[in-house]
Amino acid sequence: MKATLIISVYKDVSALEAVLRSVALQKEMDFEVIISQDCDDPCFNELIEKFRSYFPIKHLQQADEGFLKTKMLNKAIRASETDRLIFIDGDCVLHPRFIQQYVRHIQEGRVCVARRVNLDATTSAKIRNGEKTIPGYLEMIRNKSTSVEESFPLWSLLQRKIVPLLGSNMGWHKADLIKINGFDESYVNPGFGEDTDIEFRAKKAGIVPFSTRYKTIQYHLFHERPNRENLVKISKDQFLEKMKREDYRCQFGLETLEA
Repeated sequence: MKATLIISVYKDVSALEAVLRSVALQKEMDFEVIISQDCDDPCFNELIEKFRSYFPIKHLQQADEGFLKTKMLNKAIRASETDRLIFIDGDCVLHPRFIQQYVRHIQEGRVCVARRVNLDATTSAKIRNGEKTIPGYLEMIRNKSTSVEESFPLWSLLQRKIVPLLGSNMGWHKADLIKINGFDESYVNPGFGEDTDIEFRAKKAGIVPFSTRYKTIQYHLFHERPNRENLVKISKDQFLEKMKREDYRCQFGLETLEA
């Protein structure tokens, strides 16, 4: 297989079904899927069985003991059978050439970074209920989706700026993740930390950001966002302390290192 698609989920069944429909329509089909579920709820079992005939699927779970996404991501890295690892969230629908582009661009020594379109509620509802798999340009503009320009492939010819790493749309070579000891499992609050931290450590280790913006295109389904300012502040303060650590490997990651 050429790649592993790692999908981080909790309990949003209709979103994951929409995502898997888009995965089934990929131009590049030589990949495995790992469903990385940060709880042990059976809500996805029937859905996963429905899609097993399209591509190999592994379903990883752990006890629902809080926000332990980074721990699940490390479990997915260990379970992966390829060197090209693609990370998305379970509410991000993929353009048909999404995996094809990552297969083309992932290589050791660089991390692929991209963004996403933020879909409006109306368009998202149509995708969730199966009326369509991916949205059209005019529909997104008419319904006031944001960052629609992220879905214009030709803009890749003009882009120069490297954007910050986004955890829902990134591609790594497994050797690089092993080098920096994977994701830092000490981040246990949502909203900030896991992607910012691993980007900082990757750069410190000499792993170069490489933009796949406008190439690895994805569409984020609308959902309400809770106020997490207090939790984000905790994680930001935690990150500022971790920046002082000389080692680019996190202490609690794929392995537990000595302090």
